[in-house]
Order: sequence, then C-alpha cells, then structure tokens
Amino acid sequence: MNDFTVYFLTPPPGRQTLCCHFGRQGIGLEETGETFPSDSFFAALVAQAATLDDAALDADGVPELARAFCAGEPPLLHSSLFPRLGDLPLLPRPALPLNVTDDTLRAWIGKGFKRLKYLSPALFTAACAGLPITSAPLILQGGKVWMTEAEARTLTDDPWRRRANESDEAWKRRLAATPIWLAVGEPHVTVDRVSCASAYYEVGRVTFAPGAGLALLVRFIDPAWRPRFEGLLDLLAHSGLGGRRTGGSGAFAWRLGRALDAMPGAVGTRAVLLSRYLPAKDEIAALRSAEAAYQLVVVGGWLFSPGQIPQRRQRVRMVAEGSVLDVRAAALRGLVLDVRPDYSQSMRAHPVLGRDVGTPHPVYRSGLALTTPIPDWKEAS
Repeated sequence: MNDFTVYFLTPPPGRQTLCCHFGRQGIGLEETGETFPSDSFFAALVAQAATLDDAALDADGVPELARAFCAGEPPLLHSSLFPRLGDLPLLPRPALPLNVTDDTLRAWIGKGFKRLKYLSPALFTAACAGLPITSAPLILQGGKVWMTEAEARTLTDDPWRRRANESDEAWKRRLAATPIWLAVGEPHVTVDRVSCASAYYEVGRVTFAPGAGLALLVRFIDPAWRPRFEGLLDLLAHSGLGGRRTGGSGAFAWRLGRALDAMPGAVGTRAVLLSRYLPAKDEIAALRSAEAAYQLVVVGGWLFSPGQIPQRRQRVRMVAEGSVLDVRAAALRGLVLDVRPDYSQSMRAHPVLGRDVGTPHPVYRSGLALTTPIPDWKEAS
C-alpha cells in the first residue's frame, strides 16, 4: 500500500499568506526553516490530545493517543510537513543519483544539483525509479525546487499560472524569479524593566506566497482513526504550529488534496523516508547495508510543561527525510521515545530539580518511519 492521504495547510481565514516560525536547534530566534519535522508534528498532536481529554490520561500522564503509538502497530503514519505549490506537494530529494545522461542538460543544470532539496511528484517518482530526466525541469526557489513543465501548467493560482498572451519563455522566467517561500527576520525590541535599556533582536519568519503552503502525507493503517486525526488537526489549526504563535505565526486552515501514490505498484529492496526515523536496535542493519544512503540530524530543543520550569529535552540522533534504507536488512518501524530530561544521569544536579526527572509526564518524539518503496534498478557506477 503506497498511497497517501494528502492534507494541504493553507492561510487561516482573513489572510492571504501562511506565516510560520519553525526554529532550528542550536540557532537563535532569527533563523527559521520552511519545513516542520514529523517528530515535532507528533509532539504537537500529543499536546493537543492531552489538552482535549484529561480523562484519557493514565497514571503517568500519558494520553490515549500516545499509548496507541507506543505499543504495537501505530494507527497511522505521517510525514514531515513539506512545502507545496498549488496542489503539488514538494517531496524531499531522495539520496539517489539523478539519471541525467544528456551532456547538454547536465551542463545547463551545472551546480544546480547541489542546491536541489525538493522534487515535484513526477520528478520524485522518476528519481526513485531511476528513470532518465530527458527534458529540462523548471528550477524554482533559487534552485531548491524542481518540477516538470507539465506539472507547472496545472497551477491555477496567481502568480503561478500562465497569463493570457504570455509566451512560454516569459512565463518560465517569471516562475523562476517568484519565491515560493521567503524567510525574513522581523525586528523586535525588548526593554529592561529596571534600567529601561533597550535591546534589538530579530525573529525569523517564513512566509509562503499566495497559492503556496505546506503539505502533510498520512498513511492510515486503521481508517477508523481518520476522523480523530482530523479533529486534532482542527485544534492545531487554531493553536498553531511552531514558535511565536502569540505573534500570529503558525495559524492555518487545511483542506484535503488528491490522494498521492508516489510509486504506483512499486516493490523493491529499498525505501525512501518521508519522515524522520529513529531505528530500534534490531533495525540498525537497514542503515549498515551497502545499499543505504542517509543523513543524521541531531534533535534537541526545549520542552514546555504546565507548572514546570523551561528545560532542554534530551538530544537524539534521527535519520533525516529523503534517506534511502535497505528494507531487506530490517523492517522499518522506528520508535517513539520519551525525551524528558533525567537529571539522575547528569554529571551535575539541576539547580532547582536536583536529581529528579524534568516533568512528571513523558515528553514524546516520534521516530516512526513513513516510507515509500523504491523499485529495484541498477545504479550507474
């Protein structure tokens, strides 16, 4: 089963654009990304479930939603939130060589291979299947996004659609020059309450162009969970995703997109990740295989818990989206991990909490793997 239910995140009522602050670990507030990782999205779902139904919390403060994912087969798997353009979700570039054999086309692309981050569905399928890319893709967002001309012609929103009496070349140049998203630093000033001294700082904010936004891919293993998931998505739409929500960032509306089958009928020995992945011990072989190609990302950050002081979560290393893993070596399931700080394991006691755990309830990060298969083909050496 390779098909996904697709949810498009759109601007909230009364706004023309979707604005978010997705901070990055180890960097100040001035930095933001254009994606929202799957482990953070899962944590947001759990927080909404805990707020919604206190009666469903067990003795350890774990909501029913989290228990369903921690034990046995999860009811659903979801991707990270990726950019979208119109009705086209932009998928992460798989860690595979792109089959561009035409010398003229390779010379035209040049160093653009290094800047590429996202592919349209048609090019994602071609990359996974090892199919040759014979015609020049449309290269957008400064080289980060590639799509086919045929897919671009399906865009119906301004400023992406082709205008009347506009030549093909003029339309393509305009698309290449129009940003899908724009990350800027918004100026802020804080004033010291004692000295009245002011301090200037900036907060990063990513704003998606009209007709653009975010896309979420979900595979429902238990279809009965779909109404519950969409109810939590409604709550998230009002409470917001990411940081700086009190300043208006992160609010959204959502709508269903067309179901997506990224690799129709594909069966192979490898798979590409559409979410972050935290392998269990018996799944490490999928990374050690010579057929694997992956990147690791260190996931940390701060936690919020009512009645508790701010604390840093435990850091974990996860496999990044777009990584290619060997499914023959091990089945890819992943783990849901409790990352609340445990100061009994620290070199020094916490100045307030001593040797206790940071919160009375777990703090979850999901490393469950959402994948799509890669059909077997031989890479050129």
